[in-house]
Amino acid sequence: MQVEFVFVRSAHVQDKMLRSAVAVAKLFWCLVRDKSYLNFADTASEVGSFIRMFSWLSNLRTFNYLLNKEQPGVRDVIFLIHVLAEGVFKLADNVAFIGRKLYGSTPLFQQAAYISRLGLFLACLAAVGLSLFDIRHSRLPGSRRKQLITLFQGVCDLLTAAAEARVAGFELSCLWSSLLTLLSSLLWCVNGFRSAATSAKHRAVKCI
Repeated sequence: MQVEFVFVRSAHVQDKMLRSAVAVAKLFWCLVRDKSYLNFADTASEVGSFIRMFSWLSNLRTFNYLLNKEQPGVRDVIFLIHVLAEGVFKLADNVAFIGRKLYGSTPLFQQAAYISRLGLFLACLAAVGLSLFDIRHSRLPGSRRKQLITLFQGVCDLLTAAAEARVAGFELSCLWSSLLTLLSSLLWCVNGFRSAATSAKHRAVKCI
């Protein structure tokens, strides 16, 4: 029970679980064209935006820590870009969400939503860069498989984010976008559950 609690209380994992639900709903819509699935996907997306409220504050703290770090390396610079872009994604998503609820879908808040999607794309691009850097420079035994899985997740996220932001006119069909999102989210959830299990195990050992 403790493992499930540690796992579910993570806002990032909650977001990934909601993304999985959205992907499944859109996948069913692609197959059967029942609009109720799209309505469910929209509702789940709104819940995800609510969960991300003020989550950019954690990015701000991390960004401040990285700026004050002595002798930053190449990986630190890439991670700094990732943290900054992810913070832009979250903050702009907050603005767009609040704006939709208070004033409706005006051009200003539509622009905020686009900035959010663009920030997510840049964050995913930096995440892929981090994965490639780790694969190139890591010498830890047994880490290559995990690094390749992380890279695969990052590429899936990057493709879907690029399609959502229409970067350079890039597009994905509803089916492919849903499949890539679902696959990435499920892998993230599995990884999150394993991390939660490890965290719960360490806490149990400390309590003995």
